[in-house]
Amino acid sequence: MAKVRSPNYPMLDLGAALQAARKAYANDHRNKMSRIVLAKHLGHDSLSGPALGKIGALRAYGLIDGNADEIRITNEAVHALEAPEGSAERATAISQLALRPKLFQDIRKDFLGTVSPDNLRFWLIKRDFVPEAAEKAAKTYLATMRLVDGGAQAYNSGDEPEKQETPSMNSSAQTPLKDLLDRPASSFKAPSMLQEVFNLDEGPVTLTFPASLSADSYEDLKDHLDLFLRKAKRQADKAAAERYGRNPDEE
Repeated sequence: MAKVRSPNYPMLDLGAALQAARKAYANDHRNKMSRIVLAKHLGHDSLSGPALGKIGALRAYGLIDGNADEIRITNEAVHALEAPEGSAERATAISQLALRPKLFQDIRKDFLGTVSPDNLRFWLIKRDFVPEAAEKAAKTYLATMRLVDGGAQAYNSGDEPEKQETPSMNSSAQTPLKDLLDRPASSFKAPSMLQEVFNLDEGPVTLTFPASLSADSYEDLKDHLDLFLRKAKRQADKAAAERYGRNPDEE
């Protein structure tokens, strides 16, 4: 049976993502980086699942941009990392970054004030999250909002972290978080979707994705599919070996 997948959400809260971005910034500043170099800055030797998850989180918050071998730390990330603690510049940058993920925008549309973890978890489950993913996504969102509410004091740039190109929000580049929250729900529009059907030997497979998917996000999707392909091939080879009583490594 195929594993049920929940909608996308950042695997890191914004505080942890900023700490991860600081490592890349400390090593390469605003220079161009490849994904593998960025993964190494984040503590990984290859583009593994955890490495891609961290890179995806940095991209979701708008901390990095660029394609393939031309990934850079964004200006917004530099403002959040370098602005003096307690300054309006740092607070504004953090507020802007916090609402970059589409899921977080959707949550804020329905919960303009404080929301309890249990209430948010149930809200996510009703939107096709499996319980475990709903628990993690709720914690990520609430930790991010605590960072916004606490300002720069809630972000310790010296700590280690515990643990998809998103649409641009240039129209709100100078808009504080409180003003964003006052916007009507209609101002946050869900992206139009595209659907493709691929006919395989085992049957048709349907993929649905946003029509506005960026070149960066296509690159990230390709990395995830390549990783999945390698895992699937290993599992298929192992199953064949067990079925026919042979060792695939000896072939």
